[in-house]
Amino acid sequence: LFTMIDDNNSSDDEEFKRKWNSFREPSEPFNFEQCVEEIESHPAFIKQLSEDDKPMSEAMQALQALKYDSDQPPEELAMEYKVDGNKWFLKGNYDIAIKSYTEGIKLHCSDKNLNSILYANRGAAHFLLKNFRSCLKDCSRAKMLNPAHKKAIKRGVQCLISLGEFDAALDWLRELKAQSSSDSELDEVKSLKMAIAEQRNARFELEKLREHEAEKEATETTSLFVALTQRRVKFRGMKLQLGNFKVADFEVPLLAESCRVHLKDGFLLWPVLFRNAEHESLEQLQEMAKEEPFYSPLDVELYFYSCLEPDTLVFVPLGQNLGAALSHEHYEISDNLPDFYCINKTTPYHAQFLTGMKMQVSSEDCSQSFTFVSDDI
Repeated sequence: LFTMIDDNNSSDDEEFKRKWNSFREPSEPFNFEQCVEEIESHPAFIKQLSEDDKPMSEAMQALQALKYDSDQPPEELAMEYKVDGNKWFLKGNYDIAIKSYTEGIKLHCSDKNLNSILYANRGAAHFLLKNFRSCLKDCSRAKMLNPAHKKAIKRGVQCLISLGEFDAALDWLRELKAQSSSDSELDEVKSLKMAIAEQRNARFELEKLREHEAEKEATETTSLFVALTQRRVKFRGMKLQLGNFKVADFEVPLLAESCRVHLKDGFLLWPVLFRNAEHESLEQLQEMAKEEPFYSPLDVELYFYSCLEPDTLVFVPLGQNLGAALSHEHYEISDNLPDFYCINKTTPYHAQFLTGMKMQVSSEDCSQSFTFVSDDI
């Protein structure tokens, strides 16, 4: 028994010492910013509700319940929601203002004028968030509850202008004009009428421009399709069909700038890539006409790989133009970018490049075939 008592006393002493030492430990230095943050996050001192859709904490719900007591008449509660909504509106927190006005609307109080104001104010918040369709619905409800609500009618006109519904905007404007008597109100009606006319004309010009661009694109699409098919140009992984032919599909993905084959004055202009096989360098031309000769230096030769026969190079004779090479049965364009290999025939690499390769000669009237064998390798 004494042993058990001694053991218990020992454990109690240890617990006492632990607590005593914890009190004597130096506390962390005072952090003013952390203190302010903790106070502002407390429900009793919070200044701003969260703007997301997360549910409120239990403490916040309790404070809300104290403020909006269900024992109050619906008219008083709706008025409190309106006042709160106005405060959030003036602070620029339109989402929270909308929530407050909505809670007031849900009460369905008997005061039609108050309900009209709640709808109109919620519509104003929607308008500033550019939710024009939602704003128009709220303005319509406000006008139904109070046909003399000029602000709601004016806001509805502005929404209809933004939505491009100009005939309906004029109908609402007539209602506003019928209720306007002072010079300032009539001037406002006049300004809105001018805004409707300006926006209608701007929308009409924009539609004309879009139609013109669509016609231009259709013409360009058809012309480019005809030009490519007439020249028998082949693209790897793409079959030219007018039904699914799009000019934008010919953009070159390998180039940073927008570049593609296009027609100019009846001529096809191509971006072309020249590869220096010996030095592994590239040279790119953004616009090369199919009638232009490839090269003139006598010590340079031009080749491309055959798309029909493996290990076969096609030689482009001196003076041949781009169109003849692209129309060759062995040529196929990859990634919308014609490319050719440039070789200096005076260097040892010329023989190394051609060794073991079958050869074709690109010609509009003849085609020669042979195999190149070098004794130097």
